[in-house]
Amino acid sequence: MDKQTFRPIPLQGRILVFDFLKSLMIFFVIVLHVSMTYMQSPSWWYIISDKASPVFLVIVNILDVFMIPVLFFISGYFAPASYARKGFSGFLKDKIKHIFFPWILGIIILIPIFSLLLGKSIGHFFQLLKDNPFYLFNSQGHLWYLGILFIFLLVYALFSYFVPFNKIRTTSTGRKNTYLLLGGIVISLICAYLSTLFWGPFDNWLYFAYVFCLKPAKIATYICVFGLGVYAWQTNWFTKNGWMPSINTWRILAISTMTCYMILRLLIIPKYDFPSLDKLISVFDAVCSFTTLIYTLLIGIKFQTIRIAEWMVNASPYSYSIYWIHMLPMILYLSMINEWDISIFLKWISGIFVVCLFSWLFSKYILKKLPLLKDMF
Repeated sequence: MDKQTFRPIPLQGRILVFDFLKSLMIFFVIVLHVSMTYMQSPSWWYIISDKASPVFLVIVNILDVFMIPVLFFISGYFAPASYARKGFSGFLKDKIKHIFFPWILGIIILIPIFSLLLGKSIGHFFQLLKDNPFYLFNSQGHLWYLGILFIFLLVYALFSYFVPFNKIRTTSTGRKNTYLLLGGIVISLICAYLSTLFWGPFDNWLYFAYVFCLKPAKIATYICVFGLGVYAWQTNWFTKNGWMPSINTWRILAISTMTCYMILRLLIIPKYDFPSLDKLISVFDAVCSFTTLIYTLLIGIKFQTIRIAEWMVNASPYSYSIYWIHMLPMILYLSMINEWDISIFLKWISGIFVVCLFSWLFSKYILKKLPLLKDMF
């Protein structure tokens, strides 16, 4: 599989590889969330099965490394062209309508519904809200991504306004790009390590400004991959005359770093209780985020025209709304089948199928049809 066989990203027009990868990552989000119900020792989740398997623990930990970095990279890649086309005010209006409003709407509407589906009464919910006015934001679940993405896009718009970027796309050398990736990895792993010193274990979530939340160990990684996406657009990465790294090299890097990460996280950490091991998890996660990101992008470019990729491309217009709504059918369906006396693997497969199907139908025939919502999604 050499790089001459790749179908590069075009300079203009529809970028099918990103449509494919965006839909694929949303599918993986659903797989991850369904898997969390059946994995061993979940720290917290909406639905926890009495039976569990280490298989799902492996799936969750692998997917959690690269899914969100890929989505942040794609968002960063499209930001410059959107800003150049719409200008500062148009760009902000667009992101408020498509990112900020769905984030707030989801928190106001979906989170209370989640509570009701989980058996909490209306009175109990309002008592929680009375005790903590920011309860909805502290319980926003998967919607955290939209809040953080909006911050990134807002900062990018302000930066571009005060420091106008060159709208002429250029190319950069492979050596320069390699150094840039190494720089991003070093910054991310240092910040991830420091986060475990100041904010506790790797899996801790941080709430800031009362309404935003994310893992502090991943803050620098998300910022770097978003910025990397902006740089990739500016310098024509993966285009015909741009930088196209060797997939063989990045396959080795991705598999080797991911293997080390999984051995450390799933085999060594549970057996040995050394404080420094948690810091190593954050370091390996930061490294794996970059190696698996580049490898995933190259895989997407390689296989963007296969049949499954075509299905994903066709589903791309609904991928955002599928992400927004998918937790609702997941909680409803997995709660319903939780007591069924069947294999958890059958529950897992059926859960993924039902959640994907319902989310797609709801997105296509409701969210994309209603006058106000269709403009958001």
